Amino acid sequence: MDTPTGNMGPGSTSATDTGAGTRGGMGTKGSATGSCAHCGQPLDGSGVNSGLEQFLGRLGINDDMINNLKSSIAKVNIDEYLDTARHYLRKNSRKATTYARRNPGKVIVGAVVLAVGAGLLVAALNRD
Repeated sequence: MDTPTGNMGPGSTSATDTGAGTRGGMGTKGSATGSCAHCGQPLDGSGVNSGLEQFLGRLGINDDMINNLKSSIAKVNIDEYLDTARHYLRKNSRKATTYARRNPGKVIVGAVVLAVGAGLLVAALNRD
């Protein structure tokens, strides 16, 4: 595994950093700076998304905006959204199953049309 030395490796930048100047190194493995003992990555999040934060800084998105977004995302109840999505999937899969059982001919014709269309598309792409 490549280990950066000195100021050559990815370091921590802010969202407003334009990339000018030198960047700090990753630190040593398991050091008091909050690095992972296994891989040396900073645990506080600095450096992990530094490229993204630098890009966002160039677009005019500052640290305050990023922190507000992070705090908003942290407040989201993911389980509630996942339960809602599961409910919709179950409901719609039951509808599709019921439709297929009541109209097997339409489903078969639809599958044949898709197969023919895919074959025509492949043939057209192979011609070029």
